[in-house]
Amino acid sequence: MVGTREPAVNGTSNQPGARPSRGLAVVGLSLSALGVIALLGAAFLVFGAGFQLAPPVSFGKVMTVEVSRGDHAVYVTPNDHWSDISCTGDLDGEEFALRPEMTQQGLLLPERWDAQGSFAADASGVLRISCDGPVPDGRFTVGPVVSIVNLVGALAAGVSALPLLAGGLVLLGIARRRTRV
Repeated sequence: MVGTREPAVNGTSNQPGARPSRGLAVVGLSLSALGVIALLGAAFLVFGAGFQLAPPVSFGKVMTVEVSRGDHAVYVTPNDHWSDISCTGDLDGEEFALRPEMTQQGLLLPERWDAQGSFAADASGVLRISCDGPVPDGRFTVGPVVSIVNLVGALAAGVSALPLLAGGLVLLGIARRRTRV
């Protein structure tokens, strides 16, 4: 008959006040979990490189460190003398030059570092590098490159995390409120 409603197979109906299925809570938890994962990914993109640095060395001393194939950056003590700092060295005996990169970013955690430049290693090898300049108590280190692209990626992950978290928490709140009724 038209206009009549038959009860659902599982004994519940789609009427106000009916207990919702656990689906609302499951979706809410899933969205919240995805939001947390996206936030952690964004934090790693922004701060992770600072925890992957070689032990710092004072200006004037030589650092010897193994590097993998790919791009690497040289970071120095924060200063206002970027153009007065020079870094020289060799990678497996071959002299290399730092590329000044305008998109390269400094590091904030666990310690603040300014980006001095970057270089590419065609293969894994041993890097011997020294930096010097007019920076009192200056130090330098080598680590992964952090560019503006990394920051944009972190921003995108963070922005996508917020609606996921908000939506998940709203759904969890609705599911919790409905179970009390």
